Amino acid sequence: MEMGKRIKQLRIANGLTQEELGKYIGVQKSAIRKYEKGEVKNIKRSSIEIMSNLFKVSPSYLMCIEDDFERKSNINTIPLISNFTTSSKISIENYFIKNININENLPTNTFALKITDNSMFPVLGVGDIAIITEDFEFSSGKTYLVLVNDNIVIRKVTFNNKEYELQALNPYYPIEKEKNLKIYGKVIQAENKSAF
Repeated sequence: MEMGKRIKQLRIANGLTQEELGKYIGVQKSAIRKYEKGEVKNIKRSSIEIMSNLFKVSPSYLMCIEDDFERKSNINTIPLISNFTTSSKISIENYFIKNININENLPTNTFALKITDNSMFPVLGVGDIAIITEDFEFSSGKTYLVLVNDNIVIRKVTFNNKEYELQALNPYYPIEKEKNLKIYGKVIQAENKSAF
């Protein structure tokens, strides 16, 4: 098999369009089309690394140097976004910054959000990154990405007496109570510089 065909096969198997794959690796849709047709012979090493991490295969498998499908189990590439709206797909399309590598197994539908306020300081401050998954079961006392008063924020959420209590870790933010709550994702990890 040729590398272009393998890229196309893996892209389709992962449910990505040429445009989406291009956004992940930082190139235009036309470049992906050229990759898949075999018109580009020297694809950048960084692009090969991003695609192999995204598809969870070795670079050698992606480049058709070897035919053994070797999954990378400990490195995940996820999109980093600057803002979240109503879904990760829309947010990635509109607020994509870059892809980042996380050296852990992550649930599917996971993304990274760059923090723009200090409401969760000292765990998450301005410029830190929250790793958030949309695949979760609600558990009281955990930290979630939620809609509150037309704002999407990160809060520790507890459920008591038929209402949700939303707590910022920064004591200067008030505790809020809601009867109904829209939860977009669960924060599963914090990548921060502000706490150290």
